[in-house]
Amino acid sequence: MNEHPGGHASGDGTAAGTRTAASPPNIEYRIAHLKERLATELVGELGIRVEARGGSVVVSGTVPSVHCRDEIERIAQEELDGVAVHADIVVAEAAAPDHPEELA
Repeated sequence: MNEHPGGHASGDGTAAGTRTAASPPNIEYRIAHLKERLATELVGELGIRVEARGGSVVVSGTVPSVHCRDEIERIAQEELDGVAVHADIVVAEAAAPDHPEELA
């Protein structure tokens, strides 16, 4: 069943031409696996959002350190190899202020 001309079904069970570069195969499965790794590995990050947007994936959220952000980006690249990953991860440093705040 490989009738590609005319838009009939292809042998893989999808309509011919429906899988495009904008929808990589298994992207939702790969995103779920990434979320699981982020929650269970050393970073233990539950506050990170991972969403498919067109042909890419957006990873966003707030983390406590640069090291944590770097680890999340590394894990995302490993899990989503071959997919464009856009990271929008903010580091919220919780360090003590280096000078007193002046109030007027």
